[in-house]
Amino acid sequence: MKIAVLEHFSSRPPGTPGADFVAEGRAMRDAVVADLLRLPDIAVVVVERRGRFRKALRSADAALVIAPEEDGILARLCRAVEREGRILLGPSSSAVHLLADKLATARCLAVAGVSTPKTEPVPFASARRRLLAMPLPLVVKPRDGCGGRGVTVVRRASEIGAALGSVRRATRRDDCLVQDYVAGDPASVSIIASGGLIDFGLNRQRLLRGRTPTYLGGETFWPHPRAEEAVAAARSAIEALSRARPGVRGHLGVDLVLGRSGATVIEVNPRLTTSYVGLRRSIRENLAGLILDAAAGRGLPEHVTPTGRCRFRADGSTTMLTQAPSGGCAMGPGTRVGTRREGWAITSAGTSAASTSSSRN
Repeated sequence: MKIAVLEHFSSRPPGTPGADFVAEGRAMRDAVVADLLRLPDIAVVVVERRGRFRKALRSADAALVIAPEEDGILARLCRAVEREGRILLGPSSSAVHLLADKLATARCLAVAGVSTPKTEPVPFASARRRLLAMPLPLVVKPRDGCGGRGVTVVRRASEIGAALGSVRRATRRDDCLVQDYVAGDPASVSIIASGGLIDFGLNRQRLLRGRTPTYLGGETFWPHPRAEEAVAAARSAIEALSRARPGVRGHLGVDLVLGRSGATVIEVNPRLTTSYVGLRRSIRENLAGLILDAAAGRGLPEHVTPTGRCRFRADGSTTMLTQAPSGGCAMGPGTRVGTRREGWAITSAGTSAASTSSSRN
């Protein structure tokens, strides 16, 4: 099988907007490519220039897309894979359309009884007046954002103008979202969905705190007191979204906040997230192989085998915090046991092809 892999930010010309996400995107791309190449009879074509994606699809059997939801980018790329009749290693374009709309996602979760912040759309034309009438603190964010761009915590009325300016620069829509602020610890749960669900435990999210939180990385198999509750909430969220829209499959990242009242689901990412670079080092199974199994409709295991805890940064560097010598996970605090960064060689200007078998063409 030949698989085309496209990562949005690293495939665009230098100097285009979003340059601050290139390292993070490339880290995810390199990690999943390395895992795919460990599978038998798999050839990988890495699309390094966005304009060559359709050409790469014509000679591929399947495709994996890593792209932001904003402005419909991810949905359009997924739709291109579907129109070429190739296997999409991720959610369908229809499912991406739902999950990329943070308002639609929040409403779906609320109807299903999943704990999520109260969320309402506010047109920019009347936003300042309406926000001045709302109790603080609150969160202002794009309806179709990605990577935390434009997300702002408003604690004082004097911050409303700057917050609206930040979110407006991050979206092309004429409205934004206002959410109740949920205090607590930021976390995420990675899930692979197919006929069933398999989760990978709780990930810590490390944020540079402030009015506009910045994502720094995270930590896998985080032993938080509410870890089981968070995983259950994430699974309930994916099950609810799967009932609402067909095609909710592949790798999904559920962002949560763990506070005094429990686990609150903030949003769902219909794509690979940066936690992939840490998770692949924290389990015995091949993570890309599980994604491939989900896309092919093959059964997923009931659980994975943790082999340690890993701290990862947004640039893709990883450090093992604990490691079990026999494959069991050492969940408690421990010493660092090694740092690694994954990579592969670029062999041409527009695409890179590699294979683990003689099936390469």
